[in-house]
Amino acid sequence: MDNLLGAIFALISSVSTPIYQPQPAVDPIVVELQGFLDEKKSPLPASVLVKYPNWQMIVALSAAESGYGKKLAGDYNAWGIKDFRSGSKNYRGYRDFASWDESIAYTSELLFKYDESGSPEPKAMVARWKYIRPFGGWLGNVNYSLNDIQENVIAVAKSKSA
Repeated sequence: MDNLLGAIFALISSVSTPIYQPQPAVDPIVVELQGFLDEKKSPLPASVLVKYPNWQMIVALSAAESGYGKKLAGDYNAWGIKDFRSGSKNYRGYRDFASWDESIAYTSELLFKYDESGSPEPKAMVARWKYIRPFGGWLGNVNYSLNDIQENVIAVAKSKSA
């Protein structure tokens, strides 16, 4: 009987005693970027974007192409990416993606075709990216967004982590 009481006491004690689990460190860039995107009413996930070295350009292009993803060209397509896959139902139309993970990865890879750093200067890539002229409004939107990200995401995150 003593063994049974001891086992019950041990079971109850283990259930009521909280187990300490360290929380993963939160990246201040992710926090600031998500707040920035939420403010813009963007569906883009900051946690996925920051996995890519050219996330700033990916976000800036989404600003110019779709208002930060509010007006999608296709499923999860905030960049107006065309579909040139042979046999695709959307061939020559806008490409559909299965998730933000897939579309962001594809956009990141696509940007490396414009510049080996993956973050091409907007003026250097505009004629190949954008088929509609004039380019002035698009360039202004991309450059404004890059500056906005620099001031309201990166600078804020650095100041909070200092």
